[in-house]
Amino acid sequence: MMNKILFFLLFAFFTTAFAGVTGKIAGIIKDANTHEPLPGVNVVLEGTYQGASSDADGYYVILNVPPGTYKLQFSYVGYKSVEVTDVKVMADITTNINMNMHETTLQTSEKITVIARRPLIQKDVVSTRHFVSSKEIEIQPINTFQGIAERQAGVVGSHFRGGRPGEVLVMIDGIPVRDPAGAYSGNLGGFTGDVPRNAIQEMEVSLGGFSAEYGNVQSGVINLALKEGGQKFSGRLRLTHTPKFFSETSFTEHGYKFKRLQPLENLYELNLNGPLFAKKLSFSFSGQVQDKNQGLYMNQNAFEQTYQGKVTYRFSNKYKLSVGGIVSRKSWDQFYFQASKYGPGPNYQSNQYVLGVPERSPDTLFVYNYVNDKKLYGTSKITQNTGNDTTYHFIKTFYMAGMENYLVNRRKGSNLAYLIWTHTLNQHSFYKIRLNTFYSHYHYATPDVDDRDHDGNRNEDLQWDTSKPGPHPIYREREANYWWVRGDDPRYLDQKSLTTSVKADLTSQINKNHLIKGGFEASLNDMNVQNISWTLGVGLYRKDIWHQKSFDFGAYLQDKIEFAGIIGIVGLRFDTFDPNGLGNPIYYPSDYSQPFSQVGQNGIPIFINPKKATIKYQFSPRIGISHPITNRSLLHFTYGHYFQRPDSYYLYRNNRMQSLTKVGNYIGDPNLQPEKTVAYEIGVEQQLSDDIKFDITGYYKDMTNLMNWRKYVGRTIQNIELNVYTNADYGNSKGLEFTLSKRLGKYWGGNINYTFSIAKGRSSNANGGSGSFTSVKRMNILDFDQTHTVNATLTLHTPSDFGTTFGSFHPFANWITNILFRYGSGLPYSSYGTNKINDLRQPWTSTTDLKLMRHFPLSRYGLNIFMDVLNLFNRKNVNWIGNSQYYNSGDPNYPSIKGDPAVVHREADGTYVRNPQAYSAGRQIRFGIGLTF
Repeated sequence: MMNKILFFLLFAFFTTAFAGVTGKIAGIIKDANTHEPLPGVNVVLEGTYQGASSDADGYYVILNVPPGTYKLQFSYVGYKSVEVTDVKVMADITTNINMNMHETTLQTSEKITVIARRPLIQKDVVSTRHFVSSKEIEIQPINTFQGIAERQAGVVGSHFRGGRPGEVLVMIDGIPVRDPAGAYSGNLGGFTGDVPRNAIQEMEVSLGGFSAEYGNVQSGVINLALKEGGQKFSGRLRLTHTPKFFSETSFTEHGYKFKRLQPLENLYELNLNGPLFAKKLSFSFSGQVQDKNQGLYMNQNAFEQTYQGKVTYRFSNKYKLSVGGIVSRKSWDQFYFQASKYGPGPNYQSNQYVLGVPERSPDTLFVYNYVNDKKLYGTSKITQNTGNDTTYHFIKTFYMAGMENYLVNRRKGSNLAYLIWTHTLNQHSFYKIRLNTFYSHYHYATPDVDDRDHDGNRNEDLQWDTSKPGPHPIYREREANYWWVRGDDPRYLDQKSLTTSVKADLTSQINKNHLIKGGFEASLNDMNVQNISWTLGVGLYRKDIWHQKSFDFGAYLQDKIEFAGIIGIVGLRFDTFDPNGLGNPIYYPSDYSQPFSQVGQNGIPIFINPKKATIKYQFSPRIGISHPITNRSLLHFTYGHYFQRPDSYYLYRNNRMQSLTKVGNYIGDPNLQPEKTVAYEIGVEQQLSDDIKFDITGYYKDMTNLMNWRKYVGRTIQNIELNVYTNADYGNSKGLEFTLSKRLGKYWGGNINYTFSIAKGRSSNANGGSGSFTSVKRMNILDFDQTHTVNATLTLHTPSDFGTTFGSFHPFANWITNILFRYGSGLPYSSYGTNKINDLRQPWTSTTDLKLMRHFPLSRYGLNIFMDVLNLFNRKNVNWIGNSQYYNSGDPNYPSIKGDPAVVHREADGTYVRNPQAYSAGRQIRFGIGLTF
């Protein structure tokens, strides 16, 4: 097997390419009168070192052009020079600029200026790809690129065309950024970092039909091309603030009044681009800091900071070196409704908890802050008293913080560093070499707010291992097995991952009909995880501790074939992964029903007849065809096989079988097969006018080898149950996507998309229990199946000379209004007591967001003042059904609870408790100011 890998490594080194973050400009240059091709015309991309000259057929091509808007200059002896402005370049797309040049005399220096108009239909797009420019990102009331991706056709939250969240790949400047142990942190596609919004030059969202350039992905690719410094200095500074006077909102639902706080947050953004010291040296820097000191509910503070930088040195027209990186840090708290009954302040239902027997009773009185209440905090007293209408001989009162202070605090951080070397071999060929490292750290633990070790440090983590010194956790108490009364959140996680990768690429336009690309990428992953829980009591731990390496490799070869009547992309990809990490082999039991009978001196079980995990590989063909039927209509089709390595969570989780309990033990299998998807897509695009087009696309996906677990009974270990992850799940999804778009013109533009989809499978995630329940033996509607989805965006703007003037002031000019609308039919949920899965639907949801912005031109500066209104109409959308029994059947004594999604619990006295988290956030208003230069 290693011989095959080495063969592909050597083969790819000489025929290499990688996922594209650059585009190309190409065209034919002719004499305007004779229509004969003009050879030797000089074509220059202004502000760059890039250019080309036309060949004997008048054909020219400029490769490796970063996304953006450019000026293109044509010059030829005896002909008028031509300057084409507003030339828009997108990643992996050919921008065709054909030119007819007019003769002139040598004594004149005439120049013609032409404004390029990007065609609505890109003839070389063979699959569904949504492009979002930096300008579109700026004017939308959305803070993150993930939020913008969710607004594209075919996307429901973090699910792309019916796939699971881990099936999405985030790429930054052509580099896949994925935490190999990402399932622990639950992030989209294992992307545990962030990217400043102002750093993005262009975002591309691809669904379904990926070319052979993309590996280790099944459902979606988010490709971010970051800004690169140019020859002119520019920048942007912006502050967004949520005023406190909008802090509290309330509403009444089913006779119950809910109170919600408005998130109080400040968002600071900065972007700088330009030359650095020397003409050949340029830089780009972006920073984003978000400080939220209040959420919708208590204990929802967050602080996040992300910084991005890139320095580029152009040695000459042929050589370029870019060094860049992203540093991201985030810390945040979470609100659990079960911890909200007892504690200080008006947001709690009660401030005192009493539980005991008539002779003596412990009593807990909650205080708010250990600094302000240090005389009481952590102390106790014994008194004679009466509580709960029962006379107690003694009541011992404990003073402690509210329960939200005993929940885990979370933090995560990531560092991405990369180096990109570009060498232009000639006008038609260039290669790139990329080296990068990605470090990710995700951590949560309960802080020592009581200072149990008396060292004065109340921010340190509780020490879960009672054999080690330090403040230790207290087992959690519950009232009625629901409310959290005392004790600590029984969880601890520390996850570190380091991925080191090398990539190389060669792109060659061998003639005007064929663009050859091929490539390889190799990654070594080093992961270290401690995942501990003690839900059964302090000292009774479920341990998931491991340190493991793995190795990923992929290579491909691809030809982009471009003719007047048909454009095709034909490619073949090879992927492999080694769960042993090219180092010490990892073993697993040959029979999980008889895993081991002895334990070594180190406390690690000795497997019976152990087997070594083997290397997995797959060849994946990819085909895409685009057929321009007319100048205004296009037919496209794609077919492809896709390969994805199982997340390391499923490969290595407690693989050594430590601290097993009678039931509930989840075990990873290092010999898992890759997950596989076969996808088809066919679509039609039709241009209705110069500014309006629509497209309709149908797709089908067949997904096999998906993750789930299978139960084994360990006969050699006292019949302990083992839930072993395995390739047991199957799913399929199909749908129809329709988009109608209008190019942004003088006054308005926008688009609306509609998606009809059906996503079915044996289980919605890896926790369904394959073979254990009747429900997972049949195909069910998946949890994230949203049959009907509508997204719409409308942008209105007024030009600089619009409306009435007062002197030189135009009060109605330079206004921009962006309106976002989203509708979703109800997500599925399961009826109570029927053994049916997802047979009912929640209510439909809709949200309207608004951004209103006024631009003030100030010499070479620009001032923007704006307002964002999220959930403009303050709609109460249902997030989930708290209890399907109460929601569907109700209670004759409390008829108001029927149809109330917020009802989650019934108290001993028969009253019902409602959780306001069942509803989405209410209206949020924030203001901002920005400066551009």
